Amino acid sequence: MLQLDEVSKSFDVWPVLDRVSVRLEPGQIHILRAPNGSGKTTLLKVMAGLLRPTSGRVLWRGRPLTARDRRHLGVVLEQPLVYPDLTGWENLALFAALYGIRPVRPRVLRALEEAGLAAARDVRVRAYSKGMRQRLAVARALLHRPCVLLLDEPFDGLDADGQAWAARAVAAAAADGSSVWLVTHHADDPLPADARWTLHRGRLLPAAAVTPRSPQERRTR
Repeated sequence: MLQLDEVSKSFDVWPVLDRVSVRLEPGQIHILRAPNGSGKTTLLKVMAGLLRPTSGRVLWRGRPLTARDRRHLGVVLEQPLVYPDLTGWENLALFAALYGIRPVRPRVLRALEEAGLAAARDVRVRAYSKGMRQRLAVARALLHRPCVLLLDEPFDGLDADGQAWAARAVAAAAADGSSVWLVTHHADDPLPADARWTLHRGRLLPAAAVTPRSPQERRTR
């Protein structure tokens, strides 16, 4: 679905990404683990259409990615994309309306309950803890059942229960056919993967060989 073809990105004369090529297929989970400063966030933003590559192409179903195509993406950035002056309910309801979700109420209620935020639904997000904001950001990214999930440190700030919930939610999305690109700098992550990657001097390289998930694991929720 989403493909990078020989993508490079530089800031001024400083190269960050060097001829990156990768293709995300439905139901696959890709995990990129690399140190801070390696370019992994830049790569995710290029994938999401938030940064233009210096050269190369970002393709959606075989053609250049457009702003309209971005509605098929669910994105979590390092800084959660939530509105602090709105409540948790208002944040998700606004996002649901923007994506044409109907009816809004049951979808938002279910998302808040699954994220463990039902009791804080009417609290302004500026009063949320970091972990609560991260839960809301993950719930927002999943709300419209995107074809592709692009997740930058989605477990950051979450306690063990929050990490377990987020891992289950992402795995369930993949089981339903979403492609997942997950970025982390941590040595451990709670998700199985179809492919693991690292970035070295701007090049996207396979990490240590891993056994692809079995069809049974793909169906596990």
